[in-house]
Amino acid sequence: MSAFIKKHYKNIILCLLGTFINAIGVNCFLLGSDLGDGGTVGISLSLLYAFGLSPAWTSLIINTIVVFIGWKFLSKMVAIYTVVSNTALSFFLHLTENINLGIDNFVINSVFGGAIIGIGAGLVISTGSTLGGTSVIAKIISKYTEMKTSQGIFILDAIVVLSFLMVLPLKHVLFTIIMLFITERATSFIIEGFNPKKGVTIISSKNEVISDKINTFTGRGSTLLTGKGGYAKTDTTMLYVVVPQSQVTRVKKLVHEEDENAFLVIHDVRDVLGSTFINVK
Repeated sequence: MSAFIKKHYKNIILCLLGTFINAIGVNCFLLGSDLGDGGTVGISLSLLYAFGLSPAWTSLIINTIVVFIGWKFLSKMVAIYTVVSNTALSFFLHLTENINLGIDNFVINSVFGGAIIGIGAGLVISTGSTLGGTSVIAKIISKYTEMKTSQGIFILDAIVVLSFLMVLPLKHVLFTIIMLFITERATSFIIEGFNPKKGVTIISSKNEVISDKINTFTGRGSTLLTGKGGYAKTDTTMLYVVVPQSQVTRVKKLVHEEDENAFLVIHDVRDVLGSTFINVK
């Protein structure tokens, strides 16, 4: 056990920090305006508004059942991290349940609640863990159907949010949807980092020279791929490189200095592992 903690203590600390921040967002902002949430916490809040049950205990019970059922659908490490995260989340929800900032403004609570919960969720997910609930159920559904996990999560969270119409006024549900959008943006920001990565594909007759210049500027390697034009059927090369967003403008300038007719495709990159990029996990 001590060896496991020694090897994974950084991720465990991030899980604990993320779940604590998440609990602060729920108790200090969501409850201030009776807002909902997605996933297991959303179900727990629905039970709170309907029956007065503590989210700390209901989230723990629900997540325990879900993780137990979906254990074999998760890798060993993800399962362990998920147990740690969900246990910690329930503990921190209980620890902070009496904290009340006294803010009853829908805009403030939805914006700041969404941002804080998103930051917490991002820290947890960046370790490879999950917050249980809908993500685990979605993996089970994906296993036996053609539905993708991401689609399953969206549908299940939508069902949870719509269920609030039975216990909350429409106004509260609409602000909950705004809050969830902000949560998703904040989560993505934390996972992608403060400087998101961009993938750049370049098609040019001067790709080798361009590659050398980009490598010199960025300090990172690039890849030359052999291809064939779809119209002229002539052999060509494609240059692919991943750079931080802050370097994209400079890369485009370097390319156009060598070849004004170069064809560039720039797209978002969710995760970059290896090379000189740092893996947060």
